[in-house]
Amino acid sequence: MKKAFTVMEILTVVIIIAILATLAIPPFIKTMDSAKGRLAKTNLKLILAAEKVYRNETGKYMPYLGGERTASDEDFKKYLGLEIKDKNFTYKVIGGDTFTGIAEYTGTRYPGAKITIREDGTIESQFPPSP
Repeated sequence: MKKAFTVMEILTVVIIIAILATLAIPPFIKTMDSAKGRLAKTNLKLILAAEKVYRNETGKYMPYLGGERTASDEDFKKYLGLEIKDKNFTYKVIGGDTFTGIAEYTGTRYPGAKITIREDGTIESQFPPSP
């Protein structure tokens, strides 16, 4: 005679798994968001360091079309030797006599969230936004 699980036993296990998942998913999402923000900050620091090297060599920051514009991957590669691979943020720079780098979040979870780095290395972060 075969012994099988009853519907109540299976339902109990499913409920326990659902409760555990409910407790585990929010911290996991928070950790993932934090990692995305750290990656963007690291990329901004790399861009700033490369910009400083470029400025020391040429006397100016990477060529811009004037004012603020989105720097393409080709710009970073051509002028700074960087390959920025980040599907969560787009990067733009504000040129002129000073440097400001901005990473804007491209996802739908936090619309308008961004991270900014100034020429002196100061970072202002709105990612992830405070509740």
